[in-house]
Amino acid sequence: MGIILILFLLLLLAGLVFLGKVLIKWILRNKIRLRVFLMVLAIGILSVGINHFFFKHMRFIQSNVYPNLYLVKYPDKDYSIVEKAIQEKIKEHLNTEHKEGKALAYRRENGIYFYEYGGMTFGFVGDAGTGYFIDHEEDLGGFVTEELGMYPDYKLAEVYYNPCPQDSTLLCGEINYFNEGELIRVDSLNRVSAGVYPNNKGLK
Repeated sequence: MGIILILFLLLLLAGLVFLGKVLIKWILRNKIRLRVFLMVLAIGILSVGINHFFFKHMRFIQSNVYPNLYLVKYPDKDYSIVEKAIQEKIKEHLNTEHKEGKALAYRRENGIYFYEYGGMTFGFVGDAGTGYFIDHEEDLGGFVTEELGMYPDYKLAEVYYNPCPQDSTLLCGEINYFNEGELIRVDSLNRVSAGVYPNNKGLK
């Protein structure tokens, strides 16, 4: 199966190279076609540049299936900025009422999980990426398995909390920060007020 897929990809690549050569020769035969091609190329490069510098801002996407899962799209290269954004999102999450959703496999219900958006690989035998879990449940026993634990390198943070021993209306716990799958720091979550959340029934 793997050999057939490799052969198919090689044939596809060869076909694309051949078509590219034919297209370039066709464009170079006429000055008007060349000018149009260069204009389209310039517009394309400009559009990519504008999109990269003005529209690729870091944002959080909450899963529609798992309310305690957030995917971070275009995380800032400065990891300290990502950490601060995650801390703000944690406070917002704990003070917001959410619809009760599914529970992630092999993870605590009283937790919040942050993953970078990405991880998609090519083909029907590839991985769908973390974006799969925005609208789909984990598939643990299907023909193609999709489980959040398959993407450890995209993990950014995990938060675990319980009612504080001294005051059950507040939450205490810890925030684990990750970079490329490695635990880099642990912070305390101390006496954070909590809204009405399915996994915190009774907390206010």
